[in-house]
Amino acid sequence: MAITDENYLDVVKALVARDEYTKRGVNLQNIPARSKSGKRVRNAFVPREGWVFIGSDLGQIEPRIQAHIMYEKYGDGSMRQIFIDGVDLYTTMAQKVFGLAEEYCTDKAYDPTGTFQPRGMMKTGVLAKSYGQTPQAFARKMNVSTEVAEMFFNNFDEQFPSFTQMVTDIREGMKRNGYVETLYGRKRRFPDYKEVAAAAEKNEQRLIRLYTERKQLRNKKSLTQRDQERMVKLQTEIDTLADRRGLVGYWERAAFNAVIQGTGADILKMNGNRMARICMERGWEFNASIHDEIKISVPEDELTPETIALVKDVMANTVSLSVPLVTDTVIEPAWMLEMKPEEYFTGVVNREDYSKEEVYENQVALVRKYWKGRD
Repeated sequence: MAITDENYLDVVKALVARDEYTKRGVNLQNIPARSKSGKRVRNAFVPREGWVFIGSDLGQIEPRIQAHIMYEKYGDGSMRQIFIDGVDLYTTMAQKVFGLAEEYCTDKAYDPTGTFQPRGMMKTGVLAKSYGQTPQAFARKMNVSTEVAEMFFNNFDEQFPSFTQMVTDIREGMKRNGYVETLYGRKRRFPDYKEVAAAAEKNEQRLIRLYTERKQLRNKKSLTQRDQERMVKLQTEIDTLADRRGLVGYWERAAFNAVIQGTGADILKMNGNRMARICMERGWEFNASIHDEIKISVPEDELTPETIALVKDVMANTVSLSVPLVTDTVIEPAWMLEMKPEEYFTGVVNREDYSKEEVYENQVALVRKYWKGRD
């Protein structure tokens, strides 16, 4: 059966109703990476005896996709040039937007007045611009004055002139067509958007009146039984209408995410497809695809610089964009017990990385067996 824009929703409903088609396996993405218990769980995943994990992820793939779209569609190379130059993205963006020296824009550094952290504000600010947040809301979130937030928004648009237009065009395309597409043509549909958005707009004045009436009741010194009953009815209707309005905003934000994050997922799938074929040819194991990372395992005697170079090539060169793709590749005797390839091949390992309280003796032993420079 061919799936089209017209029958898509009916097909999805039919699949959801059939349990045998919707069973899911273990979702490794949901295992916490930062908590002590999460690390313990991840450390429990080990390759077969005599093998070792290789993990490789895509570095800053989403802003690279944004920079690619800005350059290819709008002729704006402002973000792209940062990646071409190979400098820190958010430090450089903060320098441009705030007009500050690099020393004030590194990680956790404050501006000269000690008011805010330019690099941290930049990372959050890119998301705020992506989601159509107002300067007032951004000021509250960052705990800065409205003047600082407005300065950030204005300077951001000057330094990266097509970013806001890119966000707007994606959202407007979703409103017009009922779907968005990744750079590789995969669609995310929003079949109910027009209906829900129209209803929300129609009910906006009603919602304002309800808020006003609720405020008046709350300002009363005491409420009668009738007032209390009315308050319950007001809140119920407000919740219903506000949820619908919130859904509209959520779908508009999701439209942009679907293009950027969806394109990143497409790229990882293409990388994974190529990596899986290499694994089948060489007898290696393709173990997992987690967020932006691919994890494979190989026999110890096949863990060579050439193997690492091949994995890096799969991640960085399977897909070509107008910005370079980069990857961080590590060797793991157990999941999250990471060694850099240069550590493994030279024997220069920071042993303190493997002696922290949350790393247990059996796991330390797994790492030590790979140290070339043994005590």
